[in-house]
Amino acid sequence: MAEDLSTAATPNYARTWKLWKRLWIGFAVLLLAACAMLFVAARRFDSEPLPPGLASSGTLPVTMPDGRRAQLRDIVRSGRPTVINLWASWCGPCRQEAPDLKRLRQAVGPAAINFVALNVRDDRAIPEDRADFLQAAGLSPADYSVMAEALVGKLTGRSDNLIPRTLVYDRAGQPLATITGYKPLALARVAALIQE
Repeated sequence: MAEDLSTAATPNYARTWKLWKRLWIGFAVLLLAACAMLFVAARRFDSEPLPPGLASSGTLPVTMPDGRRAQLRDIVRSGRPTVINLWASWCGPCRQEAPDLKRLRQAVGPAAINFVALNVRDDRAIPEDRADFLQAAGLSPADYSVMAEALVGKLTGRSDNLIPRTLVYDRAGQPLATITGYKPLALARVAALIQE
């Protein structure tokens, strides 16, 4: 009597198929969970303590584009929300976020916001790199100031000097949010945050 091979192999094939199906479903669930976590992380502002208010940071020295020394409060108009962006032209994530910051400034309008671009680590950049960065950010050479890297911790209230970092303040100079790293969805939320 001949054995029917098609029926003998079916249970093995069915088990293997079920195993692969479960593995693919498990992989898809993990992939969706990872994407959801990345989406949430990209929307979030930093969860660490907020930086000091602008009143206490206003005396920090900055260098204007023309080489003149000033204090941070000299470039912040009172009564307007303030966004301070710490950057360097050689910083890849800084370059990525530059167009987003440009759109933010355009959406809110320059008359309604203080946008302070603080270059903190460009002592080793070549002028062409800086010019390319300023163009991508929609800034002119007169639109940014320089702050010594050693002072970044006093401005941010943190011990690290990570960039890019964006600090958001309300009209009274009180901190609302900090964004460390390039987080496009968090940057997209800044306009609504400062207009509340």
